Amino acid sequence: MKQAKDYDDSVWERVFDFTFSGEKDMAHDQVQAELRRLGIDVQPAISKISQALADAREAREAKESLRRAKKERPSIVAKLTSIDVPSLPEVRAKLEHMIEKHFSGSQQAVYFRKLERAASDEDLKSLLEDISRLKGLSDETDDAEC
Repeated sequence: MKQAKDYDDSVWERVFDFTFSGEKDMAHDQVQAELRRLGIDVQPAISKISQALADAREAREAKESLRRAKKERPSIVAKLTSIDVPSLPEVRAKLEHMIEKHFSGSQQAVYFRKLERAASDEDLKSLLEDISRLKGLSDETDDAEC
């Protein structure tokens, strides 16, 4: 069986002209009255069309957001790699100081928990890099907003 998309617009125009021949001359309120008289509820169709339009709009916005993120990614990566991470022998003390100074509330608690769980020097170094880079990014964001 052929699908609806297998027919071109001219075929569909002829089908609609044949099927809805008298409706072209009717006003909107007359069409509504005729639909009510026949017991046809078009609200489900209108809801489906509205939902399809909303889905299409959301998809378009998501694609645009993804495009912007892809465009901004190289500059963010460049900023992250350009931020100097201090290399101190007493990394744990430096981390405690940075957490106290730059974070508060639940964010601070999360970083202190991470610091407590950091077992190896590599864990400490990774945490120090994360905090340093977050601080560097937030400093640049603050400068940009001024």
